[in-house]
Amino acid sequence: MSKCIVCGSERIFFEHLCQKCYLENHPILQKKKDLHIVACEKCELIFVKGHWTNFFLIDVGEPTFNDKISTLISQDWIFYYKPKRMDIGKTTFIYNENGLTSAIVGIVDIYTSPDPFVPVMSISEDFEIAIDWGVCSECRTRLSGTYSSKIQIRSPMKIDTSELEKWGDEIEELSKQFPLTDGKNPLFKIIHIKNGIDALFQTKAAANSIGRLFSKNYGGIVSVTTEFAGFDKSKWKEFPRKRVVLVSLPEFTLNDIVIFKDKPIQICQFKGSKVEFWDFTKKTKVKLDIKPFMEAKPKKIEEESQEFQIINFEQNENIAQVMNTKNYETYYINSNDIEELKEGEIFRGTFYDGKILVKQKFSKSKLSKDDVVS
Repeated sequence: MSKCIVCGSERIFFEHLCQKCYLENHPILQKKKDLHIVACEKCELIFVKGHWTNFFLIDVGEPTFNDKISTLISQDWIFYYKPKRMDIGKTTFIYNENGLTSAIVGIVDIYTSPDPFVPVMSISEDFEIAIDWGVCSECRTRLSGTYSSKIQIRSPMKIDTSELEKWGDEIEELSKQFPLTDGKNPLFKIIHIKNGIDALFQTKAAANSIGRLFSKNYGGIVSVTTEFAGFDKSKWKEFPRKRVVLVSLPEFTLNDIVIFKDKPIQICQFKGSKVEFWDFTKKTKVKLDIKPFMEAKPKKIEEESQEFQIINFEQNENIAQVMNTKNYETYYINSNDIEELKEGEIFRGTFYDGKILVKQKFSKSKLSKDDVVS
């Protein structure tokens, strides 16, 4: 049986050495480095490795944050070989004369092996994390009374005040799903402008998520850019860039009749980043992702819809005679387009390519007179 080449022990660990002699020459931990984190003096949110986390000082003793401490140690300390696992024991807070936390101390158990075929060994080391105090981006924004990001909703159509107010109410309701660290609403202000609104937010993440949620049911295309918050762009530290989430709405809305790939369709709804429309040719509903739909550059038919009254059905020929209620001119259309209506009833339609497109609404599963008459 081979023995340790240094002390003669018969319990060989690796490279002809026992574990004790091996660690003396190849220590797991070569050098400790000072550990630092920053905590917000207003809300105690923690800043680690260049960004504000979702953890507070009070979370340090929790298992979820122990992983963060382990990561911090593994990145800053210098090891002879990479640890396989690190377990954080109980942590203790050290306070200064002002009652503020100045450091966090504790014990870390480090498990590792110099080779995949060698048993894992462990050591225990104490650690100390120095605490510096600052102000997180959310608290700084609230203290300064400014915003860090905004949603711009823009429409090429003329939008009345009631619609703008509806948009604002939806943005405000959505913003409740993305509270600040203290539970407050991240929405700072809503500004009505011509054909759109600006919604100012105190966090970039909220604006980004809310802008995308809003656009899904309006057929909007989202693009994200940045802008300076001041007029002097040379003072970028004083006026940092702010995120702008632009929601560009289409030039048409629900129930509009549109030419899509040279065929007439009617917009049923925008939902979940898709557009649903009625295909007049195939007489069926179609769903399509909004992006390829918009890339096809559909055009709205500007011809206004008109009222028509059904005079009679000619069943043998599968046609119906209808009359324009404004100029009393008569026309013949396919009776299948108004199959659920009766003689004498009124519907709305739009002229296109010599035909009358019966305008439909899809609040119900099938076309009914309540859907058609307006």
